[in-house]
Amino acid sequence: MGCALRTEIAKHGDAKLVAALVAPGTKLVGTDAGGVAFTSDIRSGLEICDVLIDFSNPKAAIDAALMMFDTSCRTLITGTTGYSATEEKALVQAANAITLVKSGNFSIGICVLESLVAKAAAALPKDWDADILDIHHHKKIDAPSGTALMLSRALEAGGQKPSDIASLRHGGVIGEHSVFLGSDMETITLTHSAIDRAVFAKGALTAALWAVGQDKGLYDMADVLGL
Repeated sequence: MGCALRTEIAKHGDAKLVAALVAPGTKLVGTDAGGVAFTSDIRSGLEICDVLIDFSNPKAAIDAALMMFDTSCRTLITGTTGYSATEEKALVQAANAITLVKSGNFSIGICVLESLVAKAAAALPKDWDADILDIHHHKKIDAPSGTALMLSRALEAGGQKPSDIASLRHGGVIGEHSVFLGSDMETITLTHSAIDRAVFAKGALTAALWAVGQDKGLYDMADVLGL
C-alpha cells in the first residue's frame, strides 16, 4: 500500500509526499522514498505534513492518532484493520480532537456496494438468509476482514443479520467480497472484486484531500463520497 500511495501522490497535482514512514529497524530506513528518505520517526513526519495516511497495524495507528494531539498535523486517514474492541474504542475516541477518516476499505466500489447491500436488506423479507464471503491473499492476517465487517454492518442497517461470514485466505487475491441474500425460491448475489491495489490508494488519497477542509470528528468513505 505504501508503494501504491507514493505512485498516486506523485501523479496528483494537489498532493505532495513530505514524509514516508516505515517500521523501526527495517532496511528501508534512510533510503529514498521518492524525494524524501524513509524514516521510522512518526513525530518528525507529523510536524511537516497536513494529513497522515496510515495502512499499518492497530498499535501504530493509535500511537499516531494520539501523537497528533501535540503536533501540527491533526488529520488521519486510516485503512488499518484487525482492532480489538478496546483498540477500536481508543482510536474512535481520538476523533474528539482530530479529523479521523476510518475505513476498512477505501475502494469507491466497496462504498457503493455497502449502500446497495443496506438497501437490498431493507427491501427484502426478514426470513431471507444473508451470508458474506470474504476472500483475500494468504498474508492477510485478520479474518473476517474489515471489509467483511463493513458489509455485515450494512446488512444490519437494512434489518438483516448475516447468518455466516466465510473468510478464505488464498494465493495473491487482492480482495473479493460477495453478499448472498436468498429465499427458498431465489437468490440475489452482490459482488465486488478488486483488480488493482491502486484502487485503495486512490480512495485513500481522495479521502485525504477531502478531509483537509473538515472539522474534527469521525468520518468514513460514505462521508467522503457524499453517499
